[in-house]
Amino acid sequence: MAARNTHRAWGWVTKLLHWVMAVLIIGTSILVLHVNDSTWWFKSSAPVFLEYIHWHKAFGLIALVLLLIRMVWRWRGGPAPVLPDASPAEEKAALWAHRSLYILMLVVPLSGWVASSAFGSPTKFWGLFTVPGIIPTNKPLVGPAYWTHFILSWTLLSLVGFHVVAAFWHHLVRKDGVLRGMWFGRG
Repeated sequence: MAARNTHRAWGWVTKLLHWVMAVLIIGTSILVLHVNDSTWWFKSSAPVFLEYIHWHKAFGLIALVLLLIRMVWRWRGGPAPVLPDASPAEEKAALWAHRSLYILMLVVPLSGWVASSAFGSPTKFWGLFTVPGIIPTNKPLVGPAYWTHFILSWTLLSLVGFHVVAAFWHHLVRKDGVLRGMWFGRG
């Protein structure tokens, strides 16, 4: 399997970045939903809550770095495969859905970082180092930044859900190989 994309197939680097990002987005979402569903979540001094939040922030930063790598790779890694038998409307819908995913994958972690920085909460990367705030402490900005992060996170998850449904539609209804094309083992 080639590393670079071609007009016929995604390269292994694109596939790896796609699936690692998928696991990070879904895993980080499950983690924060677990935190918010727990009886102790509102106690900011609860050690378990803080541990989960540190994990959430660390995974978010990893997702942000991987997205930047993914954007460079998207630009340098060769063309995207052509959708088989797609109408111009389907191609445009796919293009805008992917652009929206990229924008949200960028803005969601950035808004979380802004909210955390505005609150004055350091982001500890698993005890290895502390990530500096992206802005200085600014308590009036915490609420808007948090709600931006919250709303756009749900928007991202909804778009990911749509992306999954579209992939299965291609696989089960169109039977055009789009889903298999993003899976490993196919060239």
